[in-house]
Amino acid sequence: MNFISPKNVALLVAAGLIASTGTAVAADTKDAAVTRAQAQAAFQSSMSTYITSHRAIVDTRRAAHAKALVDFQTALASVTTDAQLQAAKDARKAAVTAADATATAALAALTKPVKPAKPAKATPAPKASA
Repeated sequence: MNFISPKNVALLVAAGLIASTGTAVAADTKDAAVTRAQAQAAFQSSMSTYITSHRAIVDTRRAAHAKALVDFQTALASVTTDAQLQAAKDARKAAVTAADATATAALAALTKPVKPAKPAKATPAPKASA
């Protein structure tokens, strides 16, 4: 029995190719998983920053609205004419409008982080026919 026959050489080459492909796919999968984990960590960090910034903008808007209300109520205590009342209302409306415009511009400038793409599934190797 001759061990180095064309059939045995072909089987050894095929086995070598299959074994090396499996290792390469595993290495690619590991690299992709590490890259995906790093991208996910970066996304979570930037999402946390985004949420913190968004909350700060909303809280600033609410504080400006509250200050406008307090200023209006303070002005109401000393109002004696319709003109003074209208001036107090106009001042409150202007303060609220300015706070809304500032918050809207800040929210428009704030960009939401993009979620990292999921890695593509590896295509299974074709089955060798016997």
